Amino acid sequence: MAPVGGCLTPVCLVTDGLVHPSLPARFLLRRILTAARRFDLRSFSTLEKVTPDLLRSCRALVLYVHHKTISAGALDALIHYVRHGGGLLALHSAAASFKQEPRYHELLGGVFDGHGAVGRFTVIPDLAEDGVFRVRGPFSLTDERYLHRMLAPVRVHYSSLLDGKPEPFVWTHLYGAGRVCYCAAGHTLAALRSPEISRILLDGLTWACGGDF
Repeated sequence: MAPVGGCLTPVCLVTDGLVHPSLPARFLLRRILTAARRFDLRSFSTLEKVTPDLLRSCRALVLYVHHKTISAGALDALIHYVRHGGGLLALHSAAASFKQEPRYHELLGGVFDGHGAVGRFTVIPDLAEDGVFRVRGPFSLTDERYLHRMLAPVRVHYSSLLDGKPEPFVWTHLYGAGRVCYCAAGHTLAALRSPEISRILLDGLTWACGGDF
């Protein structure tokens, strides 16, 4: 979704953590999104600071955190926002956050179910042309390979492949009137520096905002 008349699309960026995500990784994600010159980023360290009024002023929310708990009010606001047409792009440890909140993971589409050591694996696209993502060939990535337990009917666009075993890596799904995209990349700086991941994140956020290429 290109800016119209020079206007940028307002997006709330919520990012915080130590190992997940590291401070350099958080800065790098912001640079990736800013460099696209499509999005007006409003940054926060926690969903608790993103009020319903702030959510209403943004077209999508980017969630790159590793937090254990969320208040009922903040979760209600997030679910209401997406259900009524907001967009959500979630990365990596967002799937390992708020583990005691099934409503959050139903919104996300899946929940973290373990990982192996950081290593090199292959990411392969779904063979069907989906019109959302432009990275259409396989690529290699050095990252922490997340495993997930799926909780909603999602559209898997990319799978990670290690020793012949596929695992959902990037998926989208519709939640009410809203759009949700999840990407499992983000433990290492090397993963975020991958041009394929940068492209996938920008395409995913564009789709979550309701736009086209």
